[in-house]
Amino acid sequence: MEGQPARQITGLTWIALIIFFLILILNIPLFIRMPLATDVVLYDLQAQMALDDGVLYKDMFETNLPGIVWLHMLVRLVVGMSSDAIRIVDLIIFSGSASLLMLWNRRNQLSITGMLWIGIALFSFYFSISEWSHFQRDTLILLPALAAVWLRRRQVDQLIENNQIAAKVSLASVWGWAFLEGLLWAIAFWIKPFVAVPALCVWIGSLLIVRQSKKLLVDFSGLLLGGLVLGAVGSYWMWQNGAWPAFYETFTEWNPEYVAARKAGWEPLRFAQFLYRFYPWVFLHLIAVPLAFVAIRDYWKNRGNAEEDSLAKSGKRDSVLLALMYLGWVVQSFAFQHLFDYVHPPSLLLAITVIGGYLGNRFQNRSLNWGWKSGLALFLMMAVLVFPGFKPKRMLLWKTCVWNYSNAELKSQLALLVQVDWNDLDAVKQFLQSQNLKDGQLHCYNSTLVYLYPELSVKPATRFVFFDSVLIFCPNHRKELYTAVNESQQKYVVTDLIDSGFTREMALAISPDSKQITPTDYPASLRGAYPWSHPVVFRSGRYLVHKIERPLGKFVGAGKIPTEAQVKEYYRQQKKQKQAKQSG
Repeated sequence: MEGQPARQITGLTWIALIIFFLILILNIPLFIRMPLATDVVLYDLQAQMALDDGVLYKDMFETNLPGIVWLHMLVRLVVGMSSDAIRIVDLIIFSGSASLLMLWNRRNQLSITGMLWIGIALFSFYFSISEWSHFQRDTLILLPALAAVWLRRRQVDQLIENNQIAAKVSLASVWGWAFLEGLLWAIAFWIKPFVAVPALCVWIGSLLIVRQSKKLLVDFSGLLLGGLVLGAVGSYWMWQNGAWPAFYETFTEWNPEYVAARKAGWEPLRFAQFLYRFYPWVFLHLIAVPLAFVAIRDYWKNRGNAEEDSLAKSGKRDSVLLALMYLGWVVQSFAFQHLFDYVHPPSLLLAITVIGGYLGNRFQNRSLNWGWKSGLALFLMMAVLVFPGFKPKRMLLWKTCVWNYSNAELKSQLALLVQVDWNDLDAVKQFLQSQNLKDGQLHCYNSTLVYLYPELSVKPATRFVFFDSVLIFCPNHRKELYTAVNESQQKYVVTDLIDSGFTREMALAISPDSKQITPTDYPASLRGAYPWSHPVVFRSGRYLVHKIERPLGKFVGAGKIPTEAQVKEYYRQQKKQKQAKQSG
């Protein structure tokens, strides 16, 4: 009977099911208590600002489309503002994506056991990556994108070359399903527009598979209108909210400079760090890319085979659509985006599914050779050895994570990417709480400090929440940034020495002079430099709290602590300009 292998339950199925649930039980409590990434907190602040009748882009600077803020507004209205709650939502959304990926190859006769092993790999990968990649735009858009590809698969089934079947399909049905698919792609696009690349790859692939010009034209009109309708709704929201003028200014005057600066991040050292953090999963691309091309080649090579049954043909079409989506995602991740970790998990999740479908089919047909088996064993060994959930220190926290909410100590122990020293940051929070700050009186100079705003329940001093990032990536707009801080009501500014260019050893060093709060190597010639010249009233590890004294001083450097040479050069240029004005 057709499809029987996919329904067959064996002893291996029960083993896979037990392992799958053990992975979930072991890791979910740890996952929920992990800290949030700085980007997630930024979008939370923007969502809260918008919910309080603020104007996005105008009241809080943002370089991306507003879809992610809309999602945060919806999520926070439903679940509240706790970090644990948003992590639960993240897990639910990811589980939806993983379920669609697990079920994708069912028409390729993938067994239940094979689906479970794909699920084990998907969840193991997601639990292995750092908090920098959780509840981020790239992984979030995978769910609507996958739902759209499922509708594309249904559309292809309707429009397949068999005219006896296709003749029964009404144009209204073709248009309606395409319209729904267009809405899903548009949802993903509003969150991150790079999804357009895999979307285009999938649609062009479906054109080559179907080849029915009249109905494909109807299909395209439905897709386009679905996208335009949601685009119009979003644009209307921005216009009615008053965000459109600031949105236009940001995307025409700020973003070109911002994007150009981001591309400079592709450096050998950063790439090596990226490979290290995604080891061994990143090597799956070396297998999945060739397999994707093989799937496409095999379909076009055999598509005229009249002896092949309909189930086999539909399974091969599924493989082609998945391969095109995967290849499109790989291209846009590596060619058009920067080397930040959160960009790359979706392509690796798709790689796991491509490889899993291929291996599941070969295993079912008992055609898996020793080369594949040895490679699988080696990869499994590498993945298990680096899997965070199997590390003793992390496993000992399981009970604590089950019975306690997130706190500074738990975040410090569970973080997989040390961007924040949680205990020291908590000490800064305790100090600032004693100062009874009001909205606009606190300025966090570095983006790693963004957690202080929601924890202290105060609004930022300026609309530039990631102040140092904007200062670094948009140097031509330094005047606007300086005006923003100069006109603000800030009383305290907090700086992160490591994020500002100090090494960890330098940042944590204690001066032998008991009167000096700052580290030993703190630049001495920072007279008049904002924020470094302002008196430090509290220090905890790498974090300094400066009390603002007017006038603020000048920007020296580009977001980092300037060296002695930079400071001297700055004042030399200032003197030179002054002399030139006097002589003129």
